[in-house]
Amino acid sequence: MKKISVILFYSLISFGLYCQDIAFKDIKDIGVDNLSDTQIEVFIEKSTKSGYTLEQLEEQALQNGVSSSEWQKLRTRIQKLSVSEKKGDYTSSESLSRNAKQQAETYSIVTSDGTKIYGSSLFNTSKATFVPNLRLPTPENYRLGPDDELIIDVYGFSEANYRLTVSPEGMIHLPRVGQIHVNGLTIEHAKKLITNKLSLVFNGINHGKTFVTVTLGNIRSINVLIVGEAYQPGTYTLSSVASVYNALNACGGPNRNGSFREVKVIRNDKIVAVVDIYDFLLTGEMKNNIQLQDYDIIRIETYKKRIELKGEFKNTGYFEAKDGETLQNMMTYAGGFTTNAYKDRVVVFRNTEKEKKVDDVAFDSFDSFVVEDGDIFETGSLLDRFENRVQINGAIFRPGTYALSDSLTLKQLITKADGLREDAFLHRGIIVREKDNRETEILSFNVNAVLSGETDIILKKEDIVTIASAIEMQEVRKVAIYGEIKTSGEFLYHENMTLQDLIFAAGGVKDDAELRNIEIYRLEKDPEVLKMGKQIAERHTFTINKNLDGLDFSLAPHDHVIVRPISGYTKIKKIMLEGEVLFPGNYILTSNKERISDVIKKAGGLNMYAYPEGAFMIRKTMISIAKEKIEEAVTENILDEYKDSTQLTKKDAIVGIKLEEILKQPGSKWDLFLEDGDIISIPKELQTVQVMGQVLLPSLVRYDKYRSFKYYIDHSGGFAPDALKRKSYVMYANGETQATKQILFFRDYPEIKPGAKIYVPQKPKREVRRMTIGETVALTSSLVTVTALIISLFK
Repeated sequence: MKKISVILFYSLISFGLYCQDIAFKDIKDIGVDNLSDTQIEVFIEKSTKSGYTLEQLEEQALQNGVSSSEWQKLRTRIQKLSVSEKKGDYTSSESLSRNAKQQAETYSIVTSDGTKIYGSSLFNTSKATFVPNLRLPTPENYRLGPDDELIIDVYGFSEANYRLTVSPEGMIHLPRVGQIHVNGLTIEHAKKLITNKLSLVFNGINHGKTFVTVTLGNIRSINVLIVGEAYQPGTYTLSSVASVYNALNACGGPNRNGSFREVKVIRNDKIVAVVDIYDFLLTGEMKNNIQLQDYDIIRIETYKKRIELKGEFKNTGYFEAKDGETLQNMMTYAGGFTTNAYKDRVVVFRNTEKEKKVDDVAFDSFDSFVVEDGDIFETGSLLDRFENRVQINGAIFRPGTYALSDSLTLKQLITKADGLREDAFLHRGIIVREKDNRETEILSFNVNAVLSGETDIILKKEDIVTIASAIEMQEVRKVAIYGEIKTSGEFLYHENMTLQDLIFAAGGVKDDAELRNIEIYRLEKDPEVLKMGKQIAERHTFTINKNLDGLDFSLAPHDHVIVRPISGYTKIKKIMLEGEVLFPGNYILTSNKERISDVIKKAGGLNMYAYPEGAFMIRKTMISIAKEKIEEAVTENILDEYKDSTQLTKKDAIVGIKLEEILKQPGSKWDLFLEDGDIISIPKELQTVQVMGQVLLPSLVRYDKYRSFKYYIDHSGGFAPDALKRKSYVMYANGETQATKQILFFRDYPEIKPGAKIYVPQKPKREVRRMTIGETVALTSSLVTVTALIISLFK
């Protein structure tokens, strides 16, 4: 059995093969459940070879009396066998089309150099299958033959129904009538003959009370031999309504050497039709696409002339030519030139008896230049240049490309472009002109003089005129404002812009802005002053109010304005007091000199669970630029960097405090001044000591005031082998730390308090490296030398 994937491919592109061998009647009588897998496989093979899809099989099954339930059983058996034996996906016409497409893609016909042959894709893809429509009425010229099935219906006064198959001898056996010879008859002739015979049995036929219809049921298969330069020559079983194109599609069409212009149909040793496939490709007409008969021979001849079109043709590749055909004929098959093609002439490369030669075919000779086998025609594209183009850009209302008319002048081009914009720079414009050697040069002109008619310039092709914008020629001018305003940064400078305008553009000042001392820094531009090197910027101060009233000071480009805060003005400051006090929570600082003791007093003092020795404070430190840094930036001309320097960096730090000393001596050196964001934490007395680091079992050990450092180490398994004992340290609950002290050969470990954390660091890892042989020899030599020197000194 052939691989089902190949069979399924032919099931799509072979043409409506009505398989007379499919025993639907047997299936109806026996039942699907009584069929073996082998019988189902034979059924699949015959169906796929005959070109049926599942939809077509279903239609035939129902017409032959197979019930819907039996068909569903058969369909399920077919699908299971197709999948389990990996014969392909025989599940639907859609999946069959997908398999056919995959098979077709494996043999697209190209020449040895990879160029496609025109027309080959017609038969080598699943998109054009040429499947005959079997649901159409039987063709008038269709003649009956063996294995055709006739459906005879008698209705009216009398009723009867017969399904009769034409025997190999061309006969049908009509009950109560006998044998009737129908071979070679058309359906119309067969109907008349059968009606006459039945009128002897049914009298109502002669009196117009009984009627007879004769239609074609299952049609027979025919065998067609395809020879010559076919992609897959051989004998093909086709439906009896198949035509030449159906057969060509079944065999894959012409192969690499096959002719698309000369496909012959031979019947009884005579040529009855010659098909030119190019007729169908060009006009869609299937000339000489005759209906095939049993034992017809289709011969695909070898091509005689083949030429190649390259370059800017709509379709490129190899095209087959008949005797006397011209370049114009070939271009017609190719669809003509592309839009971008150079059409004045085509270059042809032609073979001679000894070598190749090149010739030019002019446009007016296309229809008279007869092509020869092996010709290669090539055309290029249009030049990427213009014969009459000029361009104008810049400060005009309609910049772009314009046609160069005779004696077009610069003033006329400006008029065509709807004139200059109001911001046009009128003192100079330029023309970039291409010289005869393709190099470019610049011609300058006075725009005012051209507009007034005082002078003008005659333009040439590819001239590019540029008239600049006076605004765009200026440097981007900005002013900047920083400090106590709502929006700090740079702003575009405008003519007649004042200090108040800039503050307004920045959204106004903040509540803490010092309006009596607004500073403006202006760069020094006097060359004499700058030459002396004493001053590079001027400082001005002004007073305004929140309504922006006051002196309207005019700003200059690149001015920098600084709005400072009111001296001594601060925002509300608060701290957090948490832990064992009577009233924990947030507290507002009412003075810059408020201390820890003051806040604890506000909180009602410590409660009975407080552990003063464990109290600590967290302070948020902020790094910002100082006032003197701003002034330094002004003198060093780096004011643009000021806005970046105002970004603050927050950092939390634990501050160890001695709360017992603070409460005993308020205002002492231990009683720190508080700052905004401080957090004071007063814990309960802790009853454990945490041991971490290089001990065998890091753990929490119950605190015992009578025990020393070593006690807690021992209760954590002792020091680990890589413990760095002399660097051990203790962090107390209030954040203070104390390290181990080394006195001669003795270690003084820190005192342990409730809530303390013991940390034992790890010894640094040292890389152990073996000495190389060279290093060993060098060290040994050095030792010998030193030893000899010592001995000589003793002597």
